[in-house]
Amino acid sequence: MNNRIFDKTQKGREEIVTRKYRLAQRLRALLVMIDGQHSSADLLEKVSGLGLDEHSIQELHDNGYIHMIDSPK
Repeated sequence: MNNRIFDKTQKGREEIVTRKYRLAQRLRALLVMIDGQHSSADLLEKVSGLGLDEHSIQELHDNGYIHMIDSPK
């Protein structure tokens, strides 16, 4: 999962705007950075100081905040 590219789903965008789902602040920081252009490895490198890892990306994916895309936009 490390080199895959993800983008926000409608639920993810809604969470950014309204905080409707009360996502944990650390995960929300990662969600904000997901843009459909950078690999998960690149993003995790930037947020490693927050204690986030591949499981964090998987959690966002499993809960419907992000989805994998075939190629960058």
